[in-house]
Amino acid sequence: MTQQKIEQYLARADQPVKDFMAEILEALAKKLSGKEEPIIKVRYFGARLEIKLLSFDGVYKKRF
Repeated sequence: MTQQKIEQYLARADQPVKDFMAEILEALAKKLSGKEEPIIKVRYFGARLEIKLLSFDGVYKKRF
């Protein structure tokens, strides 16, 4: 699945999905304000995921 397709799905997503994405961004922002690495680890149906903030326009940009 392409990045563009994922973004299209999110743009048309139902409110619970948008709420979930807002919660993720809020959690990452708290990590940034606490000077922590902006990473969230999630387990879901046996899958282990790691969500890492790489940039947020005007707020954060990871220095590589």
